[in-house]
Amino acid sequence: MGGPAALPRRNGELVFEAPWQGRVFGLALGVVRHLGLPWHEFQQRLIAEIGAHPDAPYYDCWLAALERLVVEHGVAAPAELAAAEGAVRRESRS
Repeated sequence: MGGPAALPRRNGELVFEAPWQGRVFGLALGVVRHLGLPWHEFQQRLIAEIGAHPDAPYYDCWLAALERLVVEHGVAAPAELAAAEGAVRRESRS
């Protein structure tokens, strides 16, 4: 990927500032593969998120693009994503 959707790299290696970023990266790859979609289906959403939120951290845009993809393809409803996010946040505080 090039342009605004290019993955952050340092010395040719992917860069993840936090473990969740690597996980959401892997989730996106797995979801796209599981749904049998071409990669550009995800990439288009990522580019749109970056364009809409140019100051947002890269992997926040990555997560938003993944959420949009799963909602649009009927994998999860927005309420399900919100409930899962709330559960993760509560769990991380414990």
